[in-house]
Amino acid sequence: MTSVTNRTNPSFTSVVPLRVYVDGLETFNQKNIRTACRQLSAVLAGPSKNEQKKINIIKEFAKFDPDYVLQFGFNGYPKLKGTKKNMQPSDYFRCIADDIKSYLFTGEQAKKLRELGKAVGQEQQACKARKIQNSFDLQVAKRNYGFTIANYIRSTKLRLRENFDTLTKQKTGKPVELNIHMTSNGKYAQSNFKMFLDKITFTPSNS
Repeated sequence: MTSVTNRTNPSFTSVVPLRVYVDGLETFNQKNIRTACRQLSAVLAGPSKNEQKKINIIKEFAKFDPDYVLQFGFNGYPKLKGTKKNMQPSDYFRCIADDIKSYLFTGEQAKKLRELGKAVGQEQQACKARKIQNSFDLQVAKRNYGFTIANYIRSTKLRLRENFDTLTKQKTGKPVELNIHMTSNGKYAQSNFKMFLDKITFTPSNS
């Protein structure tokens, strides 16, 4: 694993397709997928507080992501450099879910997407203030966001793979996908339905 002393300012380079399973069955509902990703991101960002289930998830993720700092998952990420502000899970992990495929982006990729997504939101607010539906600036912001996502997904060097060398950071083997396994309170289709992160697994991916 990467030394904490060398990685006080982590910069991950990882993109992984993901699937979400609820009570053993795969879900394609975007709300469920995003909920699962938020819960996973919160666990990966730490601290684990000595909870065994969280520790197991952190260790499993660290097996496949060469830039993930195991100790940060256990103890929590350091505060933003030069400030007392705590890091948020969304600073390092971002989920993009659509009707076809979902992905988890980490580190620098997540940060860039957060910035571009914020720009889209700002342009949407500007349109609302002007009482218009669309603008050139909004379309440019949306295009930049979508173009960046597509580029990250196409980049094979960003994909997590079956193995990596801890010294050279060389990734080898087939690309993998992340499986997020959730359990629920069983109250399907009810307003009080809730899901809970159980575990994660990685399997070979053809996408």
